[in-house]
Amino acid sequence: MKYCFVEFQVDDSKIFNALCKVFNEIKKDKDNNSWRNEEDWLIFFDRKALSHFWWPSEEEETEHFRRWFATPVEQRWTDPSLETPWDFYSMFDAFQNGEYQLIACRMVSTNRARLEFEPFSYPYGGTGAIQALVESFDFVIIAEDDGIEYTKFNL
Repeated sequence: MKYCFVEFQVDDSKIFNALCKVFNEIKKDKDNNSWRNEEDWLIFFDRKALSHFWWPSEEEETEHFRRWFATPVEQRWTDPSLETPWDFYSMFDAFQNGEYQLIACRMVSTNRARLEFEPFSYPYGGTGAIQALVESFDFVIIAEDDGIEYTKFNL
């Protein structure tokens, strides 16, 4: 069966195994519809991986949302100054609420891997959380098939 996927370059098998470990735990919780406490996810990420996420102070978050709501709606999603990395806990919320089944995180060649999933419907929530997870382990995403189209990213 052909699944949707996010494909990425793998240059370190140890880090890939760490990604697979957290993927399998997310898959287990999603399959069982029984999610652990948010803080329990921290043990699967080292300091470097955690640095990829947005950890705003209360003041930073307040200022961000002030600027967000002060920006005209048609500009909010395209203004680079309003972009933030994924919030760590929001990523898990997106996995929990995404309308798809996680299938596998596997190597497809000597230096490429795919995180595969199967949407239940469209829209299903998109690949943002999947990409954030992959990128937090410093892997470069090279392509995706989101069920609508295949997109190849420039390296």
